[in-house]
Amino acid sequence: MREGLVLLVVGMGTVFAFLILLVLAMQSTAVFFKKFAHLFPEEVAKTSAPVANPAVAIAVALAAIRAKKG
Repeated sequence: MREGLVLLVVGMGTVFAFLILLVLAMQSTAVFFKKFAHLFPEEVAKTSAPVANPAVAIAVALAAIRAKKG
């Protein structure tokens, strides 16, 4: 019984210590990226030309779904 309790305490202590280190690492990387955000510009997604009529976009989407289903 005592060995089981020791294993329980050691195991839970190890998991707890790992989680604390993980939280600290995540917080430090968040601080780093907030401080140096200007060095990591976000890529702008390229989109296709806007559709003038939303009904056309819906029709195209429905046609693609029907074509995929067979």
